Amino acid sequence: MPMTKRLAHSRRRPSLSPLRALGACALALALVLALVAPRPAAAQQRGFTADRILLGTNPDDGFAVWRPVMSERTRFFGDLTAGYVLNPVGISAITDDARLRREGSAVISNQATLFASAGTEILGRFGFAVTAPLTVVNTSNDPGTGVTQGVDVNMVAVGDVRLDARGIAYASDSGAFRLGGSVSLFVPTGDQFSFTGDRSSHSLVQAMAEQKLGPFVVAENLGVHVRPYHEVGLLRFRNEGIFAAGLFLPVREGQWRFGAQVHGSTGLTSEGGRSTFFKSRNTPIEWLAEARHAFGGENRPWWAALGAGTLLANGYSAPDLRVLLRVGYHFGLSDTRPPAPRGRFIAPADRVAEHEPDRDGDGFPDAIDACPDAAEDHKEPKPNDGCPQESDRDGDGIPDREDKCPDVPEDRDGIDDADGCPEDDFDQDGVPDVKDDCPREPGKPSGKKGANGCPEFIRKIEGSNEIQILKKIEFDTGKATIKPVSFPILEEVISLLRINTNIRKVSIEGHTDSRGAYQMNKDLSASRAESVRRYIIDKGKIESDRLTSEGFGPDKPIASNDTDIGRARNRRVEFRILEQ
Repeated sequence: MPMTKRLAHSRRRPSLSPLRALGACALALALVLALVAPRPAAAQQRGFTADRILLGTNPDDGFAVWRPVMSERTRFFGDLTAGYVLNPVGISAITDDARLRREGSAVISNQATLFASAGTEILGRFGFAVTAPLTVVNTSNDPGTGVTQGVDVNMVAVGDVRLDARGIAYASDSGAFRLGGSVSLFVPTGDQFSFTGDRSSHSLVQAMAEQKLGPFVVAENLGVHVRPYHEVGLLRFRNEGIFAAGLFLPVREGQWRFGAQVHGSTGLTSEGGRSTFFKSRNTPIEWLAEARHAFGGENRPWWAALGAGTLLANGYSAPDLRVLLRVGYHFGLSDTRPPAPRGRFIAPADRVAEHEPDRDGDGFPDAIDACPDAAEDHKEPKPNDGCPQESDRDGDGIPDREDKCPDVPEDRDGIDDADGCPEDDFDQDGVPDVKDDCPREPGKPSGKKGANGCPEFIRKIEGSNEIQILKKIEFDTGKATIKPVSFPILEEVISLLRINTNIRKVSIEGHTDSRGAYQMNKDLSASRAESVRRYIIDKGKIESDRLTSEGFGPDKPIASNDTDIGRARNRRVEFRILEQ
């Protein structure tokens, strides 16, 4: 069915200004152009979005494959992608005329588009993003005969703005398997007469899955794209099923990533009396290879990626060639600890005005007197707080109200001297303190010099904020399941925390070597640290607010990752005291 209307010429639009902010500026520019761009008359033939790639926006995504992976901490990100496609809409997509098909002309022959994206990830589970495309080169090589009657499109044209919301529904303990989903809304800001937009809003719902297989990551997307009805020549389509799959290989702790992807779509409805489901005209499929490099400091906030590919099945919009170049940046938010409140200042009595009330007559006005009804006796340890010295029956310097043993003086042996009680066996391990080489750490009697009464697997060195683990905590390979052989180690940690109530908060920190995917190691180390935390809380009845857990993956090695011995040392769980 030939198209009988010729697309009118449009004014050339100004070129895009340099982007200072990747996401915000491009989006604002796209919206402005969408509002001021001239539109052809309604009688002209309407087109559709010619470039059918659904670019991933999050920092861990592939070009065409969306991954159910997010940062554990809130972060913001933005990127700018420059894409070029050759012959995205060929004449063969809309006509069966043998002569025109042989000529190989194209409705759209060249498109170069800038995609600006910006978004955020929160709570390690939810993400939101916006993508604004602007086509800066848009040409046709149709000879002006046959079906299209000489297509003439705008050289510069805005595309449909896309709004995304995604979430992670499930992640295994080791992080090796993940499921997620996303919802996208396309705002009709594009130029439908220049094949850069659909004529009304449309939406996309898709599922995301990912499985780690050794050093490789396999990701899949499957969804439904609800689109308005389009009819161009013999081409008719509306709602489509979309699909994508990718194989990725992270190397050098995730600094580099190489991948291969396949993506496409097919019709889900019957148009013109025929089904469009996996019919050649309605099923464009293409493949894409990519290389990605992360750089810029410890967290590698910058990344750049290059991709190229071509069609597997032409359909109506698979290009003969696709090239993509992306540059992106992300930054996170860190919690800060507020400063401790200042202590109360007690002014000397001789600096207070004489006319101020002083009920107990000790020279300290009631406004600053800690004991306004009991006169100050000026005795140590607090001779100027307005209070008399508190009762201390055993004379050990600890007031009776704070003394757990008010009639037995504290022995001042350096072991829990603030409770007012002498300690014969502080850690209650059966070894008297005078003979105990580790008086604060429950252990067992031993004939070894320097080890009597000491635990077998751990050490708490006085003056240090680390609980040393002398024997490594072991887990099932690739999992966060603690092996029973390591239970005795954790039991000693539990005993230490029970006795030393002054240790108020401990961080349990997981580490790995550098082999395997970077994000997989991060997730595995976090899962293992959390497994240890749960064991201590559940088995030892330790208060949960005394323990935190965190995974650092390969970021903090203590030995070289180039040897088996070094890698074994780097695979560890550490206990660090935060407050005591």
